[in-house]
Amino acid sequence: MKICVISDIHGSTLWETIVDREYDNVDRFIFLGDYLDAKYEQSSPSQQVENLEHIVEFKEEFQSVDLLIGNHDLQYVGGEKVDFNSKTYELVKPYLTFLIERGMLQVITQYDNYLFSHAGLSSVWMKKKGINSESEINQRFKENPLFVDYVSKSNSDNSGDNDYQSPLWIRPASLGDSAYGNNIQVIGHNRLESGQIEIVHDKNRKFILTDTGMKQYLIIDTESGKEEILNI
Repeated sequence: MKICVISDIHGSTLWETIVDREYDNVDRFIFLGDYLDAKYEQSSPSQQVENLEHIVEFKEEFQSVDLLIGNHDLQYVGGEKVDFNSKTYELVKPYLTFLIERGMLQVITQYDNYLFSHAGLSSVWMKKKGINSESEINQRFKENPLFVDYVSKSNSDNSGDNDYQSPLWIRPASLGDSAYGNNIQVIGHNRLESGQIEIVHDKNRKFILTDTGMKQYLIIDTESGKEEILNI
């Protein structure tokens, strides 16, 4: 399967440029979350919500689209707040709740040996939550979205750099030792100052970090293992 990965758009409409370019070239599109809280373009809360609605419309049209949730999105249904905007909250909370209840927003997806989430899947987090396989995560999330919220402890690193953090919060340094399974994990969440996608090998595991501030995107052929990094 040939997949186009789009990471951390934060209100940007550049995803449309990527879709127009790759529509006939790939089998599937995966968005890695953080649709809200504009960082790369000047857009109002209403424009950001409208942009998310257009992404959902694209999913309904193209069908072969996975929309994963990010921590900047979860905060608007009650999750840990970061760059929280009260106007965005008023506009988007019912819509996000609807998308979660319909199963249109999920936490994780997998194709062949590639595992996709906003921040990464930790075996430590899974054990603490009593999860035996990644297939359980989306159902638990649908029933209780805050199941994947930030884990607050007295020794918590404010950035989420702890191995017990959820797939919306964990940082690569902690994920390296605790990563679940032997999958290649494809994640966003961690802004890459270089503006370039990074492929990281940690012990026997491989991670692909994709949050470039909407400067690059990724094409993966999951059967051959070929990974192509493209500029927007």
